[in-house]
Formats: sequence, C-alpha cells, structure tokens
Amino acid sequence: MALYTINNLLLLVWSAIFCFRKPSKVKNIIFTVIAFSQLFAISLFRYQIGYDYNMYAVGFQFMNEDGFSNLTYNDWEIGFVLMTKLLGLILPDYMWYMGLMTVLTIIPAAIFICRHSEMPWVSTILYVNLFLFFMSMNFVRQALALSLVMLAWEFLKRNQFIPFLIIILIASLFHQTVLIMIPVYLLVKMTPTFKELIIYAYMLLWFYISSTGFIDLITKFYHEEYTGSVFLTEGVSFIYAILPVLLIVCAFILVKAGTINVTNENKYIINLSLIASILMVTMSRHSIIERLSYYFITFVILLVPVIYRSIRTKGVTLKLSNTKTISITTERQKIAAAVLFLLAVLVLSYAHFYYGLNEGAHGVVPYDTWLRFEGWEQLTI
Repeated sequence: MALYTINNLLLLVWSAIFCFRKPSKVKNIIFTVIAFSQLFAISLFRYQIGYDYNMYAVGFQFMNEDGFSNLTYNDWEIGFVLMTKLLGLILPDYMWYMGLMTVLTIIPAAIFICRHSEMPWVSTILYVNLFLFFMSMNFVRQALALSLVMLAWEFLKRNQFIPFLIIILIASLFHQTVLIMIPVYLLVKMTPTFKELIIYAYMLLWFYISSTGFIDLITKFYHEEYTGSVFLTEGVSFIYAILPVLLIVCAFILVKAGTINVTNENKYIINLSLIASILMVTMSRHSIIERLSYYFITFVILLVPVIYRSIRTKGVTLKLSNTKTISITTERQKIAAAVLFLLAVLVLSYAHFYYGLNEGAHGVVPYDTWLRFEGWEQLTI
C-alpha cells in the first residue's frame, strides 16, 4: 500500500508544479507524460499483481505451445486469442507479454485524458482513485476493450455512428461486454433535465428490484459458469457509488441553474456518468455489474473538470422558491465554490481509493515486483 500512497503524493506534487498556476497545453502534456510514466512503471514491473494476472500469463504460455491448430481458449474472445498467439511468435516469455499489455492499456488512457479532459491532473488522480488504473492491471481483456472505447469517444461526441460502431465491434473481439456501448449511443443523446433524471431513477429502481431474475435469465444462455456464483448473488459496498451519485446530482442541478453549457460533449459526458452511477448502485447487489461500470466511470473522470470549470466561470444562480435563491456570482464566491467542490471530490475519491485497497480491490496489494526474483520464469498458479 505504501507504493500507491507514494504514487498519489507524487501525482499531487506534479499537479502543483505544472497545473495549479497558469496551466497551459504544454504543461498539461508534461504533467501527463510524467504521471503516466509512474503508472506505467508500476504496472510494467508488477509480479502476480491483479487477481487475473496468473490467468493471462498461463494463457499466453499455453497458447504459445498450442499453436494455431485451435483458436479457442477458455471463454476468451477470438480477437484476444488470435492476438496472443501471434505475440507468442515474437515475444520470448509471458513477462514481455504482460509488459506489452501495459503499453496497450496505459498509453491510450494517457492520450484520452490529455486530449479530452479540461483538467488532466484531476482526471489522472480520478483515473487512479476510481480504480481504472487497477482495472488495467487485472481485467486485461476488458482494459484493451476500454482503450478502444476511449478512441471511439472522438466519434461519439461528433455523432459519427459508423466509425464509432466499427471501433466498438473491434473492441468486442477482446471483450464482449463492450457491446453495451451500441445502445448507449442513443441513450446519451437525451437532454440532461430533471425529467430525464426521474426516468433514469425509475429505470434504476426497476432494475434494482428485478435484477436477480434478469441476470439469472441472461446467464442461462450467456456465461452459464456464473450461474449461482458469488459474482451474481453478492454485491460490493454501496460506498463505491457515493461519489458518482453525488456528482451526477450536482451536474443536473447545475444544468438546471444554467451553469453548465449543454453542448453535445457535455451532454454525453453527463449521461455516460449517469449510467455509471446507476451501474455502481446496482453492483451493490451484484458484483458482476462492476465489469460494465468501468466503461462509464471513464467519463466520470471527465465530468469533474467540466463541473469545476463551469462553476469557476459562470457561478451558480439557482432559484429554490419565490423567496429563496442561491446566488454565487462574485469572483471570490465563484473561486471559493469551485475550489470547495474540487476539494470535496478529491477527498471522497481518496476515501474510495483507500477503502477499496483495504478490501483488496483488484488484488493489487501487497505490491510485488519481478525485479526481486531471479527465477520469475517459474510462474506460480
């Protein structure tokens, strides 16, 4: 756990040096390069870190020996199996393979944040604290699919459905859960009003109540091995849903107040974050839903800078009744409100992070590195 705390502290140090005062595009790029170099090193030098680490390492070794006579392995998607077998022709061992997976998951995340976040330092800290980084060290196939979702964002926000669809279909060759993004393409076009929030709340209530029967029905013909497992019958702590839910309520209030400009991009970010909050509430009943939530948590890390910039620029004027109005309009008030919002988000995100670490989230503690071992070739299964 000490390593992750040092990493968090260093991220704050780089943020203070490059981003707090007179931020610029160049400073943001420098920060992103330094910050993600840290994350890259943590992931690259890990040894048996992540619950699924051994599964992928053993899979690489087995498929390398098996050759191309068979293009199936466990329940892995054909694209991932074929890629692994091809890499087996050029990579000497599983350590190189896991290192390449790190490259393919960390670098796209860095590009995504640097290009699309209004405040890359905030999004990077949330990328770590909301476990997107840990997910990349554990759910390798899904992390690759998520990397392609980050690429598809450019086409989603431009309403270019065909290239968006092509990328999602390619991503599904690595993890089929990403296909959920196809119907989402239509859902994100709804305008974020309180009417929409009520509709989503009703959908959440319905799904939360009937989710057990719905999931049982799906597992009768898809991933039958999960039937009756703890992934379906047990959930994770509701604590993980607190920050996304609070953020989405805040976003809807600010839309109503006219603080957030409802551009296509902001509308899509809010709606994707809303879906994240719904899924994270539902995974308090079924932990398997966590798998789906990561596609949407990715956009929560973009929402926070949108809210901060909106408050800082426009302030808040919200009429509560005929006699009561919240008015944050002076420069000092806008700065104070924006900073308080950001501090609250960061505090909650660190609480989320350390609570998850203490629960053993993604199997990343205690951290170990192959640099300590001379005989790391002998993988323990």
